[in-house]
Amino acid sequence: MKIAVGGILFEGNTFTLSKTTIQAFHDTYYFEGGDMLSSLRGGEVEVSGALSVFDAAGAEVHPLIATHGGAGGMVTRECFEELKERLLAQLGQASVDGVYLALHGAMICEQTDNAEVELLQAVRDRTGAVPLVISCDLHAHITPAMVELCDAIVGYQHYPHDDAFETGARAAGLLISTISKATPLKLHMTKLAMLVSPTMAGTRNNTPMREAYKASRALEALPGVLSVSYFPSTPWAERKDGGTAFVMVSDGSLDSPETLLSKVVTDLWKARDRFEVQLVTLDEALEGGRAVAGKPVVLSEMSDAVGAGAAGDSAYVLDQYLSSGAKESLLVQIVDSDVVEQAKSQGVGAFIECRIGNKIENRHGGPVTLSAQVISMPDGRFTYKGGPMAGARSTVGHAAVLRSGNVTILVTSRSAYEYADEQYAAAGIDIRGFKFVVVKNPMNYRQAYSWAPRLYALDTPGAGRADLQKLNWTICARPFYPLDDSEEPLYRY
Repeated sequence: MKIAVGGILFEGNTFTLSKTTIQAFHDTYYFEGGDMLSSLRGGEVEVSGALSVFDAAGAEVHPLIATHGGAGGMVTRECFEELKERLLAQLGQASVDGVYLALHGAMICEQTDNAEVELLQAVRDRTGAVPLVISCDLHAHITPAMVELCDAIVGYQHYPHDDAFETGARAAGLLISTISKATPLKLHMTKLAMLVSPTMAGTRNNTPMREAYKASRALEALPGVLSVSYFPSTPWAERKDGGTAFVMVSDGSLDSPETLLSKVVTDLWKARDRFEVQLVTLDEALEGGRAVAGKPVVLSEMSDAVGAGAAGDSAYVLDQYLSSGAKESLLVQIVDSDVVEQAKSQGVGAFIECRIGNKIENRHGGPVTLSAQVISMPDGRFTYKGGPMAGARSTVGHAAVLRSGNVTILVTSRSAYEYADEQYAAAGIDIRGFKFVVVKNPMNYRQAYSWAPRLYALDTPGAGRADLQKLNWTICARPFYPLDDSEEPLYRY
């Protein structure tokens, strides 16, 4: 059998002021044709998992493109057209028996309400009715149009995400099965008008999503049920029909698949109050952290999480920390290409006067004026330790390590998804040497820094803030939870 394989992944944020160009995809990873096969075989991403299954089955792989743009603001139309056309160009007029695509499912793009649907339709126009199976991030925005275009949709089972490879392998297994047995797959979907904050939606600790994980795995043990996925779509990519979707793939033998899904869905709704976020102010975190023996005390500034699509240039915590007069050492990362260039022009060891941060996201304060010494100038390249891009090489662009009194700042030219301390480590910074360390992700930090003596989730402003009720909602159709409530579940579909 001949199978076309590719992927275009990106997670959007509609609350940020930034835009995303093709450079973001090349900065993370971007492979075409044969390079995709040589680079991703043996890797850890979704396409790697799919390739392992196709290779084991003796399938002929027709490579398209595989790329990940991380997360950020609206993808420019020019960027999306280039990605779509490159994928279609590699597909050409090839006659294939099936198609596997790795998608994130939460891309936002200029001039379209659903970029993934537009991409899938373009692929369908080329390949006709051959089986088309996709894998998606757990935070995908699943719609009836997407279901209509696909034979199967498979999502990550874990959050924090550490099963990208396995997800690609599961999706590939379904595709191989339907091609070899010539039996159609059936998709069933239901969707709650319910958005949840990712910081309270992990599948490894005691949360309603953990219970949904276990219930879904139990359903998959039933005859006829091939896959059950849940998609609490990223709340920071605001959609009119945003919410939490459940998707079942069956072999067509089930009499009432919706009934099987209903208990998982209603149980999640009944547990909705357990998604309430537990946040603290910076002052509260500093006071509590001072009483903790050892270091580092990890401060999650999730409101500026690049993985949530924020710009990564917030200087809010830096400003508040300096204003507080705190004496303990602090480490923080801020995106600011202007300051990197200023440091580069002066050189290592120089003292500079700079205005740092809050240049892209400037709604919560202006740049912070700082006198600092240039400690080093890293090249910004690093390798992901885990998460959905485990093993992938990436870059934050040219960088500078600055020190101002008790504060150390890693200033980068570009934003990049953060899993653990790989960006700090690549810059030669050992986070264990600081009392307080700022990280910018909403969930990964709980797993990546579980060894730290104390972790705090900060209530700070920004495009990725965890308290969803404090975001400026303008599109999402009411009623929806958590802005609205109801004893009975609120449904989209």
